[in-house]
Amino acid sequence: MDGCVVRHHSVHFMGDLTAQPIIINFHQLFQTRDAPAILPTIRNEDVLRAVVALLDTSLPDVGPRDVHETVHYPGIRTIILSRDHADVLEDYRGRTSRNKGTDVSPVPCKTTDRPNSTLKLLAELYSDSEEDPEETSEETPEVETSNSWSWERFCEGLQEFVEEVRDRKERRAVQGEDGKIPPSAVGVESLIVAAACYEVKLLSTGETVLQLSLLAVRKRHWRLGIGSYIMELLKTQPAVGQYDALVAHVDTDAIGFFKQHEFTDNLLLNDKFKELKDDWTNSILMSYLPPFTTDLEMRNPVFSLSLRELEMDMDMARSQALNAYQQQVMCVTRLLKEVKTLREQIGLQREEVDRLNSKLELEKQKRHDVENRFLMYRLKNAQKLLGSNDSDSDDQEQTDQEHSKPGTEEQEKAQSEEPLIQTPEGAGGC
Repeated sequence: MDGCVVRHHSVHFMGDLTAQPIIINFHQLFQTRDAPAILPTIRNEDVLRAVVALLDTSLPDVGPRDVHETVHYPGIRTIILSRDHADVLEDYRGRTSRNKGTDVSPVPCKTTDRPNSTLKLLAELYSDSEEDPEETSEETPEVETSNSWSWERFCEGLQEFVEEVRDRKERRAVQGEDGKIPPSAVGVESLIVAAACYEVKLLSTGETVLQLSLLAVRKRHWRLGIGSYIMELLKTQPAVGQYDALVAHVDTDAIGFFKQHEFTDNLLLNDKFKELKDDWTNSILMSYLPPFTTDLEMRNPVFSLSLRELEMDMDMARSQALNAYQQQVMCVTRLLKEVKTLREQIGLQREEVDRLNSKLELEKQKRHDVENRFLMYRLKNAQKLLGSNDSDSDDQEQTDQEHSKPGTEEQEKAQSEEPLIQTPEGAGGC
């Protein structure tokens, strides 16, 4: 995988479609002098523009700038499925013969006016994709990043490339005298069927992960098994390299497709790959785990399928599973002991709180009794004070009454104390 371009044998799909898979590192390709041509008679820059246009038109939520930076990023490899030039030309000629005698829709004339949007130019290359050029946004992407030089270079020849695409469309629409389409009317925009981008990363745990970033198939070639072929190609380690897991941030509407190819969205399992951050929106992390024995290992001359080695692998797997189970049991046991200890502490604290509450209530009752006795004491003193005041007033009143009759009382007292006097004449009286 150190070379710039890696080609594989042509593959036959349903509908008599034949394509050749090519694996490219665009960043390394454009930094290599005398780099080989990706497709015969086609400039490598035009292949890059066609791939970015296909991915951008098929994935409108990403944006052309982000797509270009992903495709051109160091370490990113791109899988391209390309048809043979002769097959595409024969396909166009077959369409022309089938449509012979019918009105041909007019093709927009070539213009020298420069469109205001790079996005609109890219969308024009693949009119059979998800969105029409008229429906795309005309927002012009900004051009200020570390890879701005490559993006500027990409945009410099884009206008000329689009003009060439328009010219080829015109020549395909207008038949010659012999009713055939010239070979020059077939360009790179007609050859590329699908594209996908992936990168091999090393996790902090030491495991090697292959991360799929982008995947798109031309709309007119849907349901021919092309997407499934790319997924199987990514699973083939002799083609993409050895890895421990294949991961992808999948759009919500493509989850079913990835599950059909043995990807899982298990949250606990995929938490292992959480360090693979992703900037795409409306996506979830899914992963595929290859078997212990891969095609790459089978191609090794020293590889053997002996039962003894298989038993050793199973024993190792069983030992690892047992260790993981023991760790889980130890963790749960310690957690249970922590919970038991905390509950005992809570029980003791609750008892202490109840004891303090009882003591507080007893102290409150004692204080209440003391306050009652103090109030009774003050009440008795008040009553005594009131009684003494009443007796003093009665004595004073009696004294006043005695002073109001002084002669009578003195006379009565004098009479009682006066002695009897006897006369000399005897008892006969006075």
